[in-house]
Amino acid sequence: MGEMTDVERLTAVHDISFVIHEYARLVDLNRVDEQVLCFAEDGIANYFGTEIVGRDAIRDLIKPAVKKWDAMTTAISNIQVEITGEASAVSMCYAHIWERNEDGDVIVRGQYHDEWVKTAEGWKIQKRTFLVMGATPPRPDAPGIGRLSL
Repeated sequence: MGEMTDVERLTAVHDISFVIHEYARLVDLNRVDEQVLCFAEDGIANYFGTEIVGRDAIRDLIKPAVKKWDAMTTAISNIQVEITGEASAVSMCYAHIWERNEDGDVIVRGQYHDEWVKTAEGWKIQKRTFLVMGATPPRPDAPGIGRLSL
């Protein structure tokens, strides 16, 4: 196949942006079985420095983590998508995550750095890495964004 047309590229950016937002919506609803479908079957999740491979393993990681919260809100912004091929792309976006349970509130701000693959099911996350920009309470051991110091 040849190079993508402008319309194909814009459609890909739209479809990828939709999956980014859909993932956040499903997290907030605690619908983990649907959430993991945003990943490719052999997708990789790296939330705090450890790579988890495959939808089943990602589900096993996420379910107990999300279940402990009574409420969550995940706000996504600053989405940047680069189409790198007919079936590949990379993206970065900001995530502002608020979580609440009987112990109180937790706020995590960070970036999702994603690699994408286009499958028969549509665009899927091949690899997602979460980098922390700040958290309350602090998470000093979590991978950061490499912000330059003055």
